[in-house]
Amino acid sequence: MENSNYNIVETLLLILASDEGKLKIYLEKKKTEPYKGYWVIPNNILNNQTTLEENANNIYLQTTGLDKGTIFQSKAFSALDRDLNQRVIAITYIAITDKTLIDMKKQDKDKSWFQIDELPKLGYDHENIINEVISELRPKITTNYDDMLVKFFPSDFTLPELQNFYEYVLNKPIDRRNFHKKFVNQDLVVDTGFKVTKGSGRPGTLYRFNLDKMKGKRI
Repeated sequence: MENSNYNIVETLLLILASDEGKLKIYLEKKKTEPYKGYWVIPNNILNNQTTLEENANNIYLQTTGLDKGTIFQSKAFSALDRDLNQRVIAITYIAITDKTLIDMKKQDKDKSWFQIDELPKLGYDHENIINEVISELRPKITTNYDDMLVKFFPSDFTLPELQNFYEYVLNKPIDRRNFHKKFVNQDLVVDTGFKVTKGSGRPGTLYRFNLDKMKGKRI
């Protein structure tokens, strides 16, 4: 590693969404060396004219084509060997977004969604970063810390879809009856009056979160 009298700070933006009961992350393929052809977390070096928050928002816009999202700071990573050529400190941010909106806005073969437990070959220390950030995020999602569960489901969903997402995040099965009672009996969800049909199964009831009950509630 080259000696340097200063540190470079980069912003990494983990763009996350729920999709068919899975937690997914949006990654981009690196086009230059080192790690050309590997997948990486969208990132940008911090300059003297930009704050960390502005940098994260700029990455979100450039990567997704969307100008608004739920973005918040996560962890810092400062291992000495993160980059072989210079000292680079990474400040990670999380963006919880709508996968459908991004798919409608961006059609790019060098950007793609991956399940967090089926990651592709990643450059730098990005696999470790994803695993550490997601590990801290899991209990926050399932307890609705800072309304996080609501942010992952801003629109209509079926209860099986919500349960599948819970089980995926927790990495363990949940009793169906108790799960449904937890949300329905406490009026945490509202029946929209609409149904959705997938495959040959029976139509599923579409719900949405009761924001009067869910906002600020720890489950």
